[in-house]
Amino acid sequence: MKVNLKLFLPVLPEAIGRKELKVEFVGETVNDLIEHLVVRYGRKARQALHDEQGKLDPVIQILLNGKEWVTHDQLDTALEDGDSVMLMMMMAGG
Repeated sequence: MKVNLKLFLPVLPEAIGRKELKVEFVGETVNDLIEHLVVRYGRKARQALHDEQGKLDPVIQILLNGKEWVTHDQLDTALEDGDSVMLMMMMAGG
């Protein structure tokens, strides 16, 4: 499967070398994509994506095809070839 990935995170683009890329990976879900990034890009990617328990860091938000938010309990959401996935950091303010 191949998806378009956009990164709006402070460390991950540095580990990968760019903010936008096409990612080809074996798998079908958002979680498969995240695990592929961790395996492919190593320690910096793991630190950028995972919390201390090895789960997706709670500050990371995922937007699928510019319109569907994927929550952390929906990481088994299926991806399709050509989907656009944005990984970004949760922002708070007031």
